[in-house]
Amino acid sequence: MVTRKPRGSYAKGSAKREEILERAIDAFGKSGYHGTSMREIAAACNLSQAGLLHHFPNKEALLLAIVDKREREQREIPENSSPTVASSLDRYLKQISANQENVAVTRLWANLVGEATDPDHPAHDYFKERYSRSRDRFADVMAQQNGRKKPNREDKLKAELFIALWDGLQNQWLIDEDFDMRPSFKYAIEMFSNYSAKEKTS
Repeated sequence: MVTRKPRGSYAKGSAKREEILERAIDAFGKSGYHGTSMREIAAACNLSQAGLLHHFPNKEALLLAIVDKREREQREIPENSSPTVASSLDRYLKQISANQENVAVTRLWANLVGEATDPDHPAHDYFKERYSRSRDRFADVMAQQNGRKKPNREDKLKAELFIALWDGLQNQWLIDEDFDMRPSFKYAIEMFSNYSAKEKTS
């Protein structure tokens, strides 16, 4: 079956929407969500402000469209329904590569994390849920590595540290493009997998 490509005004509208998202990613990544105006984004897209509002009714809708785009792209990296350390490490490394290839988006996400600590920020609930989901996923990996069906307290602590480590290494790379986070990342995975505290954590 041949899939037809969008034609006419629909195709042009879709292409313009994607252009707006890309320009907004750059703008939000450099100046932050609150520091960027819709007028600036419109100018970067060679649109009037009214023309921009035709595609996105307000700045919050634009930001949430970027979040949705990011989520769809990340879902393209397959997850293993029964994660192991090896399969998870492979997925994490693929995610690192994707983040390094999309520097503008990665920079935007780093800035948004800081801004979204404000409960009134439009992305606050998104990042709250995303962090919770990421912690649960890595805790499951640690539990399976140790033959447990459910994560114990130590698995959950490792997951919390892992997420902090991911963000920290990525921020170092954003600041210094010569910094290679992969060796530290692999070492951390091995350390989390092999180390167990002497005191009870469950």
